[in-house]
Amino acid sequence: MAVTQLADEEATRILNGFQRDARAMLEQLLPMLRNRGLYPEASVDGWGDSRGGRGTASTVVMTSPKWLKPTDRTKQLARVRLELSEANEWTVVVSVVAQSDQRDAWPPADATEWWTGLRERVRAQIMEYHDTKAEPVETKAEPVETKDEPLV
Repeated sequence: MAVTQLADEEATRILNGFQRDARAMLEQLLPMLRNRGLYPEASVDGWGDSRGGRGTASTVVMTSPKWLKPTDRTKQLARVRLELSEANEWTVVVSVVAQSDQRDAWPPADATEWWTGLRERVRAQIMEYHDTKAEPVETKAEPVETKDEPLV
C-alpha cells in the first residue's frame, strides 16, 4: 500500500499494531512447540527500527538457540518483519527456517484471516523442518544368508 507523507504518529501506530499482532501469533505456537518437546526453549522477541527519528520497521522473531541445525546460524524458527520503504510503501517479509522469504504488500485485505493463515503456514513449515532436520541413521546391511546348494 503506497502512503503519501505518512505522519510519524500513523507509522508508529501501524508498527506497534503489527508488532503486537505478530508477537501474539508466534506466541500462540509456543505451547505446541514446547509441550511436544520439539523446541522446549523457544521464545519470541521483537524490536523496532528507525531512520532519521522515524519508525520504519518492526521485527518479531521466534528463536530456538539449542535445537536448530548448526548451519542455521540465526537460531530463528520464524521472523515476521514489516518495513516502510523510502517510497513510503509497507511490505511484510515472512521468513521461516529453511524456507524462502515471502514478501507481501501491507495491510492485507482481511487481517484476521491473514494472521490465521500465516500462523498455520509457520506451524506447518516449522514441523516440516523439524521432521527433516534429524540426521539419517546409518544402518548396516545384514548379509543375506544363502544355503549352498550342490551344483548338478
